[in-house]
Amino acid sequence: MEITSQLTAEEKRAIIRDNGGDKEHLLAILYELQNASGYNYIDEETAALVAEEVEMNPTRVYDIITFYAMLKTEPKARYVLKVCNSTPCHFSRSEEIAQILKEELGVGIGETTEDGVFAYHYIPCVGACDIGPVIKVKDTVYGNLDRRKIRQLLADLRSGKRNQ
Repeated sequence: MEITSQLTAEEKRAIIRDNGGDKEHLLAILYELQNASGYNYIDEETAALVAEEVEMNPTRVYDIITFYAMLKTEPKARYVLKVCNSTPCHFSRSEEIAQILKEELGVGIGETTEDGVFAYHYIPCVGACDIGPVIKVKDTVYGNLDRRKIRQLLADLRSGKRNQ
């Protein structure tokens, strides 16, 4: 069963316009629509709307979506927690952070929680070595983490206190 975007067609059109509204800005448009979807992916309806709005063949838009690793065609967790495991973060306990996430969320690396809200995985350096260990959620980096801070972050994301 396909989960569709939480955005209306008009909200999607506004994102398209706000990001240039043409073929030259296609990646930015698709990336922003994916982030705003609520499920971190681009559904068929959204891809077709983008093709129409930027005057491209829908097949070509889909080809682009499937070519770039940052764009997804399947629903992902609402919040994908990226744990930095660069050398400095490794030495500042990134593996401990992954273990805490496993315990708190009840899923392993690369898995999605049953409710579809959280998933986590390792990523290379995010450029925040001074505040390691860190987790990146979309464009926000959270640092100097411990179990208490991670629990609070998860609770805030789940409740909508932190709008990502």
